[in-house]
Amino acid sequence: MGTRRRVSAWQGARTALAASLLAAGLVAVAPPAGACACGGIVDGPADESSVTAETAVLQWDGTTQTLVLELETLSTAPEVGLILPTPTPAEVALADPEIFRELDAITAPRAVVSGYRWWPDLGFGSTSAASAGGGAPGVDVLTEVRLGPLDVATLAATDTAALDAWLAERGFELPASVRGAIAPYVAEGWSFVAARLAPEEATTFDGTLQPLRVTFATDALVHPMRMSAAAEQTQRTRTYVLADHRMDRADPTADLAAPSVRFAGRVPPGSVGSAELAALLAAGDYVTAHEQTFTDPATQVVSDFAFVTAPSDATRSPTYAVVADKRIGPFFAGPVLAFGGVLVLSVLLVWGSRRHHAPVRAVAPRPARA
Repeated sequence: MGTRRRVSAWQGARTALAASLLAAGLVAVAPPAGACACGGIVDGPADESSVTAETAVLQWDGTTQTLVLELETLSTAPEVGLILPTPTPAEVALADPEIFRELDAITAPRAVVSGYRWWPDLGFGSTSAASAGGGAPGVDVLTEVRLGPLDVATLAATDTAALDAWLAERGFELPASVRGAIAPYVAEGWSFVAARLAPEEATTFDGTLQPLRVTFATDALVHPMRMSAAAEQTQRTRTYVLADHRMDRADPTADLAAPSVRFAGRVPPGSVGSAELAALLAAGDYVTAHEQTFTDPATQVVSDFAFVTAPSDATRSPTYAVVADKRIGPFFAGPVLAFGGVLVLSVLLVWGSRRHHAPVRAVAPRPARA
C-alpha cells in the first residue's frame, strides 16, 4: 500500500491538467472527459472536459529525462484531473510558463519580404479528496507534495481496475476508452503522476496556472502518447527537444505520418530571458521542434514518441512571404512619386512655354565710327 504522508494524497490527483491549463486554457462546453496527448483526463460523471492541444519540452541526459508540459483544455468541471504515465516514479515541480512563450517566439516562422506595394489598395496600380492518503489495493501512493495551488502525487498501480477504483473513491470516473489505453502502461510497470487544484483553490481557478515539470529516470528519450489513441477529438502536439544535436522522430506513429519540423537550430542559453529555459539550454542548446496533428487519434497514434540523433545538424527556420509597403513618410510612395513627377513636369512645361513665347529684344545698331 502507499505511503500516507498527508491527508492530501488524492489532493495529489485530480488535476495535472489544471496545472497545465495555461493562458490558452478555456472554461466552456467540451466533449466528455477522455484521453489527451500525454495522459488521461478524469472528472466527475456529470462534467465534461477535453484537451485539444499540447506543448512539451523534452530533455534527456542519458539517464534522466525532464518533461515540461503545457495543455490547452476545455472544461465544465470545477476540478479536472490528468493521469500522466512515466516509465519510473517522477519528481514534479511547477515550471516557468515563459519557457513556452520564448520557445514559441524563437521558433516561429520568419517573415521574408517577397515584394513591395507602392500603391494603396484602391483597385488600381497595386502589386501583390477526502481520503487519508492511501489507495485501493493495487495502488501505491509514493509521494505527495503541495506545489502552489496544486496538490501533486506520484503513484504506482499494478492493476487498472484498482486505479479505476482509487479514482472512483475520490469522485472521478475513468472513461472506458482511457481505461483501455492506460492498461498497457500498468502492465509494463510504468508509474503515474496525478495532481489537482487544492479544494480551497478550486473556486478561484481561472485557467492560468503554471505548467508542470516532470523528471524521471529512463533509458531512452520518450514522450508518452499511447493514451491519446483514446481521444475522440483532434489532437495537436508540439514537442521541443533540447539536445546536443538535432533529433528526429523514430517511432511507429511517425512512420505512419511524418511530423513537420517547425524549427531546428542552436539557441544560445544567454539569448533567452527565462532562467529555467537557459538552464535547460545549457545542457543541450540544439532545439528541434516537431508538430503533428491527429484528426483520427484511434488510427493515427499507435506508439509513444521516440527520438534519435539526426544524421546531421542541418538547421531549419521556416519563413513566409510578405509584401511590404513602400512609403514616403505616412504616404504610399507610388502616389507621392507620381504627384512629384507630375509637378516637376508641369513646372518644366510652364517654364518651356514661357521661354518659347517671350518677345525678342531688339538690339540698337552701333553708331558708325567717324
